[in-house]
Amino acid sequence: MTDEASNPPSPPTRRRRREVPKGEITRIDVPKPPESARNPQRPVSDLIKAQLRHVQHAENARLPHGKRSGVDIRDIKTEGQAAEYIRQVTLLLHPQGRKRSLKKKFS
Repeated sequence: MTDEASNPPSPPTRRRRREVPKGEITRIDVPKPPESARNPQRPVSDLIKAQLRHVQHAENARLPHGKRSGVDIRDIKTEGQAAEYIRQVTLLLHPQGRKRSLKKKFS
């Protein structure tokens, strides 16, 4: 009998998140992208195609046939079409969604 058989490997340990002291907020300023960055006619990238597959999976898993959008994601060719599909499915999945965003105050 070997040592390996008598001592099974221990389960992997989970990494703990770094504790942030109470009351401290790290603020990260993110610059607004230039208007030229928005191009709804740009062809969809592989990243957006992956997002479309995830959204379609959520749609098919959570909605009955009669409530689905009916969009075939293979027909989506531009970022604008992708954005519209994601917006439609998000509204179907979250009909109670917020109409406005909340502003957080940082002191």
